Amino acid sequence: MNHIVLDKMVVKDNRVDYFFSVSKNLQKYFKPANHLFLQYNYDISDLPPSILAIPFVANVVPLIWITDSTLQIRDLDQSFYECLGKIRDAYQAMFPNVTFEGRIAVDTVVNNSYTPELEAASLFSGGLDALTTFIRIRDKKPILITEYGWHEEEIEHSDVWEADKANAINFAGVHGLKNILIQSNYGTFINAGRTIDYDFNKRLGDSWWHGLHHGLAIISAAIPLAFKLKIECIYIASSNSPLYQVPCASDPTIDNEIRYGSGRVFHDAYELSRQNKVKVVVDYYSGVKQPANIRVCFKKEENCCKCEKCLRTIMGIVAEGHNPADYGFYIPHNLTQHIIASLNDEVKFFTNTFIIIYWNIIQNRMKENYDNIQLRELADWFLDYDFVAQRRRALLIYRVTKFYPILKRKINTQLTRIFEQSN
Repeated sequence: MNHIVLDKMVVKDNRVDYFFSVSKNLQKYFKPANHLFLQYNYDISDLPPSILAIPFVANVVPLIWITDSTLQIRDLDQSFYECLGKIRDAYQAMFPNVTFEGRIAVDTVVNNSYTPELEAASLFSGGLDALTTFIRIRDKKPILITEYGWHEEEIEHSDVWEADKANAINFAGVHGLKNILIQSNYGTFINAGRTIDYDFNKRLGDSWWHGLHHGLAIISAAIPLAFKLKIECIYIASSNSPLYQVPCASDPTIDNEIRYGSGRVFHDAYELSRQNKVKVVVDYYSGVKQPANIRVCFKKEENCCKCEKCLRTIMGIVAEGHNPADYGFYIPHNLTQHIIASLNDEVKFFTNTFIIIYWNIIQNRMKENYDNIQLRELADWFLDYDFVAQRRRALLIYRVTKFYPILKRKINTQLTRIFEQSN
């Protein structure tokens, strides 16, 4: 049977490094170094190995299950070990076309327990979902957990991480809270794009990162400090809602099963649509009269204001009768002209799912709340926007202007190679 073995954990001050070996058939799924690390803004050298092992197990166990392999490890926390079966069952229900098997072989299962001293910690990116969860649980005074998992073998300077970190620290300062800051390579140590996705994407109907990995990676990175600080519950904000259920590695059926020591995890605000969350945020900031900065763009230092995620958040704010400029969306020229140009450019990439669960709901809310809309010119244009027809038109233009020139260039390149080889 194929296997992954955690050979060594090296713990020094605020960092833990995991070095592991894999069987030949699994090696293609990992970067050659077989190395995962986590670095914190707290010392973790006093934590038990059975707790520190949790992030490693969480990052690789979905691969163990879909490849029917064995994970070998010395020590593991009992609460986490016992919840793995329920997590696997949740994945199996979500992805019925893939069989989730395999086993976790642990030398020693350790019973770690504590009396909680802090009620909550909340994963905090600064985005709409995270802000909504903070607003809902702010009375619990949560510690804010902000992560960057896109380093390679070592920590290198990242302008995106510096911006995320500065935003989180500033936010915590305004609200009298503390920060947990985590850096890792959990997003890069697995070689998913050309291997796992190639082998499993068709049956999963999803990518490794979105469908199986990111929820466990993000949550488990926080567990060692949640244990150290004796936190009762880690809150993770929902990305989806029951309005249109989609497979996702971060889902209440998975996240709510996670246990560690005496702690647990809660997948928050799943019952809310994205537009509901926009309303939660704008209503809150209208009341407290504080500056707001919704950080939407993934892997960017600030909101680009032209990608699909930025555009839907901007229009969601407009639909609630507010000005996007008050929420971190800075557009240097006419907003209506900018949205028209950007949406007409981006719409070709929209899926039917995105149109149904995001854009149609924004249009409906704009109709319902029309009397309170500040930007009437933009609203009037948007309410008549036919996403399906505009996407069809944009795709046609894209294929004519982009596809055929690319195809022609490839043909010319191939003909040149054939000519050179024949001479």
